[in-house]
Amino acid sequence: MNRSDLPKRLSYQDAAFANFERATMPMNVGSVGIYEGNMPFEKFLEHVDGRIDLVPRYLQRLVDVPFDVAHPTWVDDPDFDIGRHVERARLPAPGTDEQLAELAGEFFSRPLKRDKPLWEVRLVEGLSGGRTAHLAKVHHCMVDGLSGVELLAALLDLDPKPRAPRRRRREAPPRP
Repeated sequence: MNRSDLPKRLSYQDAAFANFERATMPMNVGSVGIYEGNMPFEKFLEHVDGRIDLVPRYLQRLVDVPFDVAHPTWVDDPDFDIGRHVERARLPAPGTDEQLAELAGEFFSRPLKRDKPLWEVRLVEGLSGGRTAHLAKVHHCMVDGLSGVELLAALLDLDPKPRAPRRRRREAPPRP
């Protein structure tokens, strides 16, 4: 789907998700993936960056309409930087599943910042058994069941030798 095909204004339901959020009640949808083996962060970052264009909404941020006369709208983020969305974390030894659950709880309990597209991924290193995990969250106003699956399908590759990332030239969009 091209960005021009996406609706620009939030629906009533999505605007409600955006407006009902509070510091103590983030409106995030999250997932945890656990993988066998070590996943180098630099390769993971490159992989996500090379595929994020497949899900155009993830390159857009939410902008309120002056005086709240209409629902917020989506605009291309002129300052998009993959480094503001993909981070790494390392569990201290022994790297148990309980430690991962505690880290996930902290990660999912914080609202997403509104000055960038409303999603984040954290690659978690140091899991016992040489495993790696990812934590991903996205604001509920961005996803329904299908678009959440689209993101995971674009970012995750089941082939041990994944295809080369798609590199599209990103032109800076006009400032809102």
